[in-house]
Formats: sequence, C-alpha cells, structure tokens
Amino acid sequence: MKGSNNIKNPQSQETANRIFNQALRIFLKKGYHGTSIDDITKAARLSKGALYWHFKGKEALLRKIIEEFEKSFLDQMIHTVGKIKGGALDKIEKYIRFNSAFAYYNRELCVSFETLAGELIGTHHRIEANFKRIYKKYQQFLSDLIIQGKKEGVFKKELNTDLAALAIMAFHHGVLVQWSINRDNINGEIFVKTFKEIMFNGLLA
Repeated sequence: MKGSNNIKNPQSQETANRIFNQALRIFLKKGYHGTSIDDITKAARLSKGALYWHFKGKEALLRKIIEEFEKSFLDQMIHTVGKIKGGALDKIEKYIRFNSAFAYYNRELCVSFETLAGELIGTHHRIEANFKRIYKKYQQFLSDLIIQGKKEGVFKKELNTDLAALAIMAFHHGVLVQWSINRDNINGEIFVKTFKEIMFNGLLA
C-alpha cells in the first residue's frame, strides 16, 4: 500500500518526514479545512505525485498526526508514568514533567493535535471518533491516578474522579496553548511550576 508505511530507504523517509512536518505547520496556521494539498506540496517543495506516493491525501496526513500524537505522547507517557514505583503523587509529578518536556520539544505536534481536534470534533467528520478515543484513553489514565491518590489518602475523596480528570486535561490544554502563544515572554520552567502548584492545590486532601 502506498503511504508512509511503504518507505523503503532513508531518502524516502526524509521526504515523508518533510511532508509530515510541513502539514503540521500549515494545519496549525490555516486549519484542516483551510489547507489544500497545494499548500503542503508548495511548502515541502515537492510535486503532488511525490506527496501521493507517501500519503493518499490530506486525510491520510491528519490520521498520521493523530497516530503520531497517540504513539509518541500518550502511549509513551502512560508507559513512563507506569514505571514509577512510588505513589500517586510521584506519578503525577512524573506526568507533569513528561508533559512539559514533550511539549517543549514537540510544540507543533501538540498544538496541532489540539487545534485540529477543536476544529473537527462536533463536525461529524469521520476522523472525529479517533480524537474522541484518544481523549477517552487520556481521561482513563488520569482517572486511574486520581483513584489511586484517593485510596492513598492524598487526594480529596469528594472529588468526582472523571470530572477531575477532564479538568486536568482542560487545564493542561490551556497551559499548552498559552505557552505556545507567549513562549517568548514567559519563563517556561516557572510557568510549569505554577501549573503544578495550582493543580496540586485542587487535588490534595
């Protein structure tokens, strides 16, 4: 099957990466519906034929972004936090540190995913279910951490577990967007510390 799964050599991989990275950048700038294949091929300095060799079209690039976000961010975060042998507080601390580092080094992937989700969820686009599945997986991960914290007596027992998980996700989304907008004007380390302090104050018993 043609597409990024059919890459046979380093040069082909480099071309696919260039297409992917330009699609990320342009989707972030113009949105999914506002972006054309011509926009992407022009930015990547490639022919349409070269793009279609690696990706079947614009939706295939969107699916690749979703796949990369889930694999590189969410699955890796769940795996990394899961290896922590301590309690819920240790795991939350690792969760925050992992998120901060990943967003710093993968800003366009993180912001593009969130922006595209905001654009497409609720539009009945067939890709919508993919976004919802990933957010549900993210919520379940956080809910499990909160449940653990309640059992350990470090988190407020009266918290609604699922709503608290959604609130953390919403808070993190806002922090990511604001950091992206203001990253030249704020100290990222202090910003993350502030996020952590506010979040912990809401959770701690």
